[in-house]
Amino acid sequence: MRLLLKLTIRSIQRRPLRTLLSMLGIMIGVAGILALGITNDASLESITKVFEESSGKIDLMVTAASGTEDVPTSILRTVENINNIQYVLPILKANTTLASNAGGNVLELTFFGAQSGGLLLQGVDPIIEPLAREYKITNGSFLSETLDQYEVVLVENYAEDEDIEVGDRIDVLTPNGIEKLRVVGLMAREGPGQSNNGSFGVIPIETAQRMFNRIGVYDQLDLLLVDSENSQTVEDTRMDVQRRLGSELAVTYPAGQGERMTQMLSNYQIGLNFLSGIALFVGAFLIYNAFAMTVVERTREFGMLRTIGMEKRQIVGQVLLEALTLGILGSALGAAVGILGARGLTSLMGSLIGTDISSDLTIPVGILILSLTVGIGVTIFAAMIPSIQAGRVSPIAALRVRGKSQGGWMKRYGWILGTVMLLVSTAVLIWNPFAYDPQFRLGSMTVFLMFGGITLVIPASVTIWEKLTRPILGWIYGNSGRVGSRNIERSVSRTTLTVAALLIGVAMILVVRTMTASFSQDLTEWISAYLGGDLYVYSNVPLKKEMAHQLSQVPGVNAATSIHYEFVEFQTEEGDLEEINFMAIDPATYTRVTSFVFSDSQANEDDALAKLNAGGYVFVSSVISEKYNINRGDQLLLKTSSGLQPFEVAEVIVDFYNRGLVVTGNRLDLRRYFRSEEVSMILISAEPGFNTSEVIANIDNLYGKRYSLSMESNTDIRESIFTLMNQAFSMFDVMAVLAVMIASLGIVNTLTMNIMERTQEIGMLRAIGMTRKQVTNMVLAEAGLMGVIGGLIGLVFGVLLGRIFLTGMSAMSGYQLDFIVPASGIVISLIVALIISQMTAIQPARRAANTNVLEAIHYE
Repeated sequence: MRLLLKLTIRSIQRRPLRTLLSMLGIMIGVAGILALGITNDASLESITKVFEESSGKIDLMVTAASGTEDVPTSILRTVENINNIQYVLPILKANTTLASNAGGNVLELTFFGAQSGGLLLQGVDPIIEPLAREYKITNGSFLSETLDQYEVVLVENYAEDEDIEVGDRIDVLTPNGIEKLRVVGLMAREGPGQSNNGSFGVIPIETAQRMFNRIGVYDQLDLLLVDSENSQTVEDTRMDVQRRLGSELAVTYPAGQGERMTQMLSNYQIGLNFLSGIALFVGAFLIYNAFAMTVVERTREFGMLRTIGMEKRQIVGQVLLEALTLGILGSALGAAVGILGARGLTSLMGSLIGTDISSDLTIPVGILILSLTVGIGVTIFAAMIPSIQAGRVSPIAALRVRGKSQGGWMKRYGWILGTVMLLVSTAVLIWNPFAYDPQFRLGSMTVFLMFGGITLVIPASVTIWEKLTRPILGWIYGNSGRVGSRNIERSVSRTTLTVAALLIGVAMILVVRTMTASFSQDLTEWISAYLGGDLYVYSNVPLKKEMAHQLSQVPGVNAATSIHYEFVEFQTEEGDLEEINFMAIDPATYTRVTSFVFSDSQANEDDALAKLNAGGYVFVSSVISEKYNINRGDQLLLKTSSGLQPFEVAEVIVDFYNRGLVVTGNRLDLRRYFRSEEVSMILISAEPGFNTSEVIANIDNLYGKRYSLSMESNTDIRESIFTLMNQAFSMFDVMAVLAVMIASLGIVNTLTMNIMERTQEIGMLRAIGMTRKQVTNMVLAEAGLMGVIGGLIGLVFGVLLGRIFLTGMSAMSGYQLDFIVPASGIVISLIVALIISQMTAIQPARRAANTNVLEAIHYE
């Protein structure tokens, strides 16, 4: 064992460049897996933590079943008298803002929709509230035990930002105008203080009801049970409470609040994990390539060791020990880089989901062990075949000057297995089972099968590629280019792995560009219609139902229309209740400001709008239509205040709000079936000749301060949406760049080994008159051909892979996106392949050009 260790250390020391390149390949793959693992874990943990800590010790929640109703105060007494109920905590929530910030709020866009910011005030019972949730008071005190005092406890970070201290009186906007609250305490931004990203405060429940015109109702009742240790007892209690309250109220577990957010992130994170796996997959090529070169270079050494008595298994063990050493070193470095990279990725993810997840960042032991294990395992696996080849070196090989590259079997027989793998992956793609594969495991296997198949097919096609490109390379590099082109056939195995790594990197770039273009087109079409007006008006306090009419009279306003969103439930064919968004509009004014994008280009718009205006009809989004097979003329059962109510589908439209889980009805049905007349926002179109800044000024002068209106131009909103989308896809871009980086290391490795094998040959060429420039051109031509093969095949597979991704996402989420392959993506991918191949070949080319003629002729 000591001898093997010494030989391993000597081998690593003698080849520092190749050791470094091999370690970099595995390091990048491990860093990607660990950084994304930490980021994904931190994102989900942050979301879960916010909901769990804000829920505190709550065991059950009572809310309106329809999602639009209030909970009557009379229900509180009913629930208190049910067995196993220890405490009932009433909750009332109100979005507002400080009077000093009126009209100055900025619309925040995240993965979960639009938020207008502002201050969230939560009405609570000060006596029993601390029994359920822990408020860490950092200054002052908690609320007094009187339920109608005008006092508030704020999160200290929010108070600092607004220059508020304990004892101050703050002016808060309400539907009745400005109300004053005395600040009696400050809480830490933890537990309940994390709500609304820290812009949060608690006030007495009766004060909240009076300030926001909610007398006699609550938003929810939180329940603490006497016996909450036994899960079956808790479930029995939930069923008992549900039975006593009836179908108009829903009794649920608090943990369910965060499920929708985590589900929304799941597909995105699956894609990131898949691409990090691709990076490691490419890294395995680099490792295999490096050790295959080592075997060729050390053929004589292995032969000598066999001559002096070393057994095959010892040779194999030595190569694997060397791989293990590099795997450990590379994985350790990758872990360090991954931890650093996670900090940047968590900041980016935090902006996407609208919460801070970078503070108190922890490194999950499980993810760390997994990334290290995968890195070391991939290294050993990649070195397995070269180690076996090393063990097969016979003692007679010691008499040879230098070993020859193996791999003829790949050229002779590999294409057969590769073709079978390609056919199988194509069949899976046509079959399209991705709807039943929520973790995209089968999709990932299909992709790896495709890459493995094309890797085995490449050797048989190298000669064809060489003949096709030889004239082009000759035109660019002269006769040296033709010589370099033919050199690529002399080490088919090595060339194949290098080209395969490069084509995967190119494919990744095109996949990201394809996905971005596909999403961009649909988003642009939808946003142009959905935000077809010129201004978006919203507020932190409830808007009055007549506000749209008032705004339509403002100079410069051509038309104004009210929109309101309510979470409701609909019944699927299986009888399950699914949560969606009900968008209530006034069809008459809506069509004066903007328009709908109908999925069917032949749809009768006038007839569809007439039905929607009459009531009892809805438009469903294309997402709901495709996900639940609901089409025009079908009935949709929505859960209303009076039970399940059938609505006929008048038309299918394109709508991505709330991930496309939205139906559109009219405001009359909102009032009739959901007993609501609220307004979430108002869309405005400006009269010709007026710019948006003039209209904003006119609205602000007349109503802005009075009703705490915030206004934003639709141009700015569009830019924000596309900025959010670009941020989301930038993480995919990072993984594509990592794959290309690893591929570039493979090119350096391959060319370096090729030059070492042909040192004597290069010396002879130099001796008979080949100039250094011609030697350089020869090496660059060889690299250029690798770039051409990798680039062109990578484009084909990028298109196929993009199709797989979009098909899988459509099947899993219901989105039906147009498949678009952007010309810019094709151009960028080709340029990257060609430029990377030339840039990484510069150093090996210079090394070849600077070969000493006399030393080269005597080189062994």
